[in-house]
Amino acid sequence: MNKTISYNKEIYSFSILSSFFALWLSAQISPSIESNIAYIMILTVGILHGSNDIMLVNHSLRSNSNISSLSIFIIYVTMVASVAILFYFVPFVALSLFVIFSSYHFGEQHFISKTKTTNSLLYFYYISYGMLIFSMIFSSNPDEVIVIVNEITNVIVTHGFIKYLLYISFGSTLLLSFVVHNYSRYFGTGEKNSKTLISFKFFEEIILILLLFVIFNMASLIAGFAIYFIVWHSIPSLRDQIVELHTDFNKNTILLYLKNSALYWLISIVSLFVLYYVVNDDKLFISLFFSFLSAITFPHVLVMFNLFRKKS
Repeated sequence: MNKTISYNKEIYSFSILSSFFALWLSAQISPSIESNIAYIMILTVGILHGSNDIMLVNHSLRSNSNISSLSIFIIYVTMVASVAILFYFVPFVALSLFVIFSSYHFGEQHFISKTKTTNSLLYFYYISYGMLIFSMIFSSNPDEVIVIVNEITNVIVTHGFIKYLLYISFGSTLLLSFVVHNYSRYFGTGEKNSKTLISFKFFEEIILILLLFVIFNMASLIAGFAIYFIVWHSIPSLRDQIVELHTDFNKNTILLYLKNSALYWLISIVSLFVLYYVVNDDKLFISLFFSFLSAITFPHVLVMFNLFRKKS
């Protein structure tokens, strides 16, 4: 337990320092360089943190001899292909599901170490918090968001819609924060030895939201997303995955994780670059790029959900 707390403090301190560095860097470099760095980080650390999903599934099901590694691989690939097809035929529905699933995943990763027990109310809280992150990113560059959504789905979202999404997600997150933090006070304690569903410091969380809000408004759309996705999500997730697979987080286990995930990561990157050269159309590639990210995001969210559920 002490080691877990130490890990959490180290990751949190690293994330804070990295965020301030990113805030400083965004003011020093040109938007084009900033965007290029963001894409590089997403294609490296971002995709890497989902490259070991099959190994994580194998690890969690290692006691079940009826499920082979090949079966798991086929199921995983089928899920990826199904999401890609869904994104092609009903892009608006697929994009909406992508944002909802990703919102849940962001919230779950952020609060899982602070969660004290299991409760269905937490699902809504995770989604609300993640949606607040997305809506802050969207509201910082609404014109660019409107263009991208229209290119992908042929649906025009308005500035008003983005603004209301921000207000609603902020209000619901604030309300649910008080509820999950004081659950037994409002609903009576149905949990053994527990007065709260999640234990966190309101002041720290408010400071973090304000810091992210400033970063999102100073950075470009892709850079703002990359800062949160890499610093506050992917790196903590990588740490959790390494500890789950190898019981410890150190130089050797990091290198072992990189070695085991290298092939899947390389396949993903090569596939994306091949797709880019085959399409040879920047506008169409944006849609395909989001389809690609969505296709690998959906199964990853389910894998991590199963992992966290079993640990809980």
